Amino acid sequence: MTPSMPVEPPTPLSYEVIQLLVEMSARLSRNFAARAAELNLTAAEGKVLLALEPKATLSMRGLARKLGYDASNLTGIIDKLEDHGLVGRHTDRADRRIKNIMATDEGARVRDGLAQRLREDAGPVSALTEPELHELRALLVRAMDSNAP
Repeated sequence: MTPSMPVEPPTPLSYEVIQLLVEMSARLSRNFAARAAELNLTAAEGKVLLALEPKATLSMRGLARKLGYDASNLTGIIDKLEDHGLVGRHTDRADRRIKNIMATDEGARVRDGLAQRLREDAGPVSALTEPELHELRALLVRAMDSNAP
């Protein structure tokens, strides 16, 4: 067991960065919701579709974990997507208590449309150049790879 490193208190600069990231997150969320709405999806429905890999199933619990949602809150979203023919829900053969989710062909088409819209309208990061985007990605990956929660 390695001893834990003392946590340094946030500096004014780190606090400012946190504030900017919170605002960026809000702006990205608004842009995402607008792109999803173009396809008659809520933001939550769009996130679910993007989380599903083409031609692959994912359990409700696995999907909830991937999205950081509570599994019970995911049921209503899956119900709506299923009602619109965008996902299918299937009982797991090995354990009938497990429900697996898979995008239908139409769901995959809508998912691809949403991904395309997000590539075409990058929202607040569209002001950055390609080299700046590479730098930002590297910094975000580094920050997310840290041991911080």
